[in-house]
Amino acid sequence: MRHTNDLTFALVNPEDAADLLVFETQEREWFEQYIEARSERFYTLEGITRHIIECLALNAQRRMKPLLIRDKGILIGRANLRDMHNGHGKVGYRIAKQACGQGVAQRALQHLINEASCVYRLHTLTAVVSLENGASQHMLEKAGFEVSETLPEYSLVGERRLDCVVYKRSIG
Repeated sequence: MRHTNDLTFALVNPEDAADLLVFETQEREWFEQYIEARSERFYTLEGITRHIIECLALNAQRRMKPLLIRDKGILIGRANLRDMHNGHGKVGYRIAKQACGQGVAQRALQHLINEASCVYRLHTLTAVVSLENGASQHMLEKAGFEVSETLPEYSLVGERRLDCVVYKRSIG
């Protein structure tokens, strides 16, 4: 069992590009079982660097908080607050396959909730998850999120259109 006290959450920065590219490339197959694939351009140093700069531009506007999750310095996940406006925001996270089931997602989600409430003064958070991703559904429910709507055939994962649900939680 991983000790979640060893986890750090830090704002992504351009110096993370090479590390993030390795992480995203290594975990690509795992992630693409549950979420839509990113473009091929993303999986290049230039693509990752562009992605980081775009995330940081949104962060400067207080519309996104893009975080990297590290365990003793090793990148094992990402956690984001995004689309923040008018007291609302969305949460999302992606955790490396080998780090799943060890409390990392739970800790990431709690970190995002705290940031949303204390730093950004948001009052509502939402998350979209496919009906096939039971682990994320369970994690959201455990953190006090409730299903607010169903989105039929919302996400394209591989060659399949997946039904998703929107989870919602009031905070603050």
